[in-house]
Amino acid sequence: MLSAAAPHSPARPPAPPWQEDIGPIAEALLSLVAAVESGPTAGPAVKAFQAAIRRKGEEAAAAGGPEAMEAALRIVADAAQDRAERRTRIIDKAWAGLNGWRPEGRQP
Repeated sequence: MLSAAAPHSPARPPAPPWQEDIGPIAEALLSLVAAVESGPTAGPAVKAFQAAIRRKGEEAAAAGGPEAMEAALRIVADAAQDRAERRTRIIDKAWAGLNGWRPEGRQP
């Protein structure tokens, strides 16, 4: 006897465990990057923002390593397509040297 049930579709793989944590990190990161975009290009304020952006990178790394860091970067860059390149450069500069972040010269 044939069953009339629809064919069983494969189950979606579960979301990475860090995915829940990355939203608030990316939201804070977006605010920091937006402040850098609209503020001065040098001085103590810029250094303070870069340090805060770096801490968000450390949080993303702790949550899920390079994959979570890339996800946070994508959220920030995708929030404004016309500023995506600049935002990527700001984050790359602040995250340079963080464990797991884009080895020298490697871009996704």
